[in-house]
Amino acid sequence: MTPDEFGLRLAKDCAVPPGGHVLAAVSGGADSTALLCFLSELRGSYPLRLSCAHVEHGIRGDASLEDGQFVRALCQSKGISFYECHVDAPGYAGAHGCGLEDAARTLRYAFLRETAGRIGADCIALAHHALDQAETVLLHAIRGSDMRGLCAMRKRRGDLIRPLLDASPEELRAYLRSVGQPWREDATNRIPDCARNRIRLNAMPELEAACPGAGAALVRLACAAQRDEDYFDGQIAALGLRVIPLVDGAALERAQLCGLHEALLGRVLVRALDQAGIPAQSAAALSRIMNALTGKEETVGLYGGAEARIGLRYVCFTRAEAPADAVPLCPEGETATPFGAFRVRDARPGETGDGRRTQALPEALLMRAAVTERREGDVLVPFGRHKPVRLKKLMIDAGIERAMRRSVPVLRTEEGILWAVGLRPAEACRVCPGERQKIVEFLGAWPGTPSCKR
Repeated sequence: MTPDEFGLRLAKDCAVPPGGHVLAAVSGGADSTALLCFLSELRGSYPLRLSCAHVEHGIRGDASLEDGQFVRALCQSKGISFYECHVDAPGYAGAHGCGLEDAARTLRYAFLRETAGRIGADCIALAHHALDQAETVLLHAIRGSDMRGLCAMRKRRGDLIRPLLDASPEELRAYLRSVGQPWREDATNRIPDCARNRIRLNAMPELEAACPGAGAALVRLACAAQRDEDYFDGQIAALGLRVIPLVDGAALERAQLCGLHEALLGRVLVRALDQAGIPAQSAAALSRIMNALTGKEETVGLYGGAEARIGLRYVCFTRAEAPADAVPLCPEGETATPFGAFRVRDARPGETGDGRRTQALPEALLMRAAVTERREGDVLVPFGRHKPVRLKKLMIDAGIERAMRRSVPVLRTEEGILWAVGLRPAEACRVCPGERQKIVEFLGAWPGTPSCKR
């Protein structure tokens, strides 16, 4: 790859406009050093703001510290702003029960995004190359991914760009030698102690020996998968599916999924899981969900403690998480809550609200009110009645399925429930003559109502 070819990829494939601010993630290895040199050289012909970020993971002792010193000196020689941080990847892995590689990646990306936001960078440049892409395709395939996983890495996804994705590691090293630029070597890359290293050191050489050009073929497979996924994205957009946000996930109307071809249905489920904030699932898990759709009601356990609950009307994807904290309601203006925003204003003469998305309340009660989720054993005395009713019964009568009940916001005081949003206000909402009255409006998307946004 030449600097001119790099510039074309940066502008066309990575959509970096002239004058853009790029934050390069540089470890000091050959790949990221080449990335920084390409970007630096490009500034002579392409208007570009360039910064560099380096993360020391607390894994390799003095060698890791020397990597940071190398990158810092390289940036100083090229007049590039340099940002670095030191993290404890082993400690994070132990505290969160994850692998060392995953811990390092999580901490690294967190610092990169925090730095990009702080300095106003438009994107973060990563040094993944063609061999990385081939390894990723192979990793995803053997871990049971569907076609979406075979897309592997894209040249641009959100704020991340990978302008070297077409270049081989040999090309990058040849470029560095041509400009007389040394680089650092990470000895841990030669230790087969993780899946990617085993694939790089053992599987890929064997594949190349058996089928010369295997790595390039895997890269072409990723390009073909990306092309097909782009087509399916357009097909899904044309469906106009209505995704209902839940406080702990997302839901789809089951009727919307009926009749979809399995190839399209699987991708709809993947998108819904992503919108629900649920980690990526295997192809086998998606198959279990699709099979469950042919029956009545069923719950499918998912990776990360999440669940797919297939109800009579809705398919709900819910995360495993603690109950939402109570949020005191501001007596004036808007209050942000996990369910959506609430707004309080003065009531107009004679205004009472519809009892579903707007409700009149005595001002004195609002001073002590908070928004919570439903609690076990909750009861309220419905407006106009005298006997309490279990909130669970009201939800069942209204056809709210089990997985969606947690997403119904409840306005309450310590004395009891004032209003179950979307269902019923309580008798306690009654405004007596002479009392100052307020209107509470729910601005969020309550499950199952026509007001839910597409």
